[in-house]
Amino acid sequence: MALPTSSAEVWKYIEKWPFAVISFVTPKGESRSAGVMYKVRDRMLYVITGRDTWKVKHIRSNPSVSVTVTVQRLPIRVRQVPPAVISFAGSASVLEIDHIPDDLRAELMRGVEEIPSTCAIRIEPRGHFVTYGIGIPMMQMRSPEKALARVPV
Repeated sequence: MALPTSSAEVWKYIEKWPFAVISFVTPKGESRSAGVMYKVRDRMLYVITGRDTWKVKHIRSNPSVSVTVTVQRLPIRVRQVPPAVISFAGSASVLEIDHIPDDLRAELMRGVEEIPSTCAIRIEPRGHFVTYGIGIPMMQMRSPEKALARVPV
């Protein structure tokens, strides 16, 4: 795979797009995923969720996760050009809501009233970002050999 971009450029996209899909494994070894809204702080992703959700249960059992961020590069979808994607492995940990800074908690809550059963998930990327369509001209995204890249986190 080519290296058309840098880690710093990938982080700019991750910081800009607020939605990702987190994949994890259940205690029985079954794969699951969940869409989440996140914020980035110190090159880690933070998610607010309920303490009793399946995400929290599975992450407490196995902290290894995979994260995929889909990046919309165009205001309209072009049939022959897929969206850009950033994917990476990471380690997740469940935090009490008061263990994250007040300003970050406010951003994550987005005006929703905090409830007692709220907690946070922190995801620390590790290894490499695998990207598709990041750091290249849009029309080159039709060519997988030009669009794929592996960039150190």
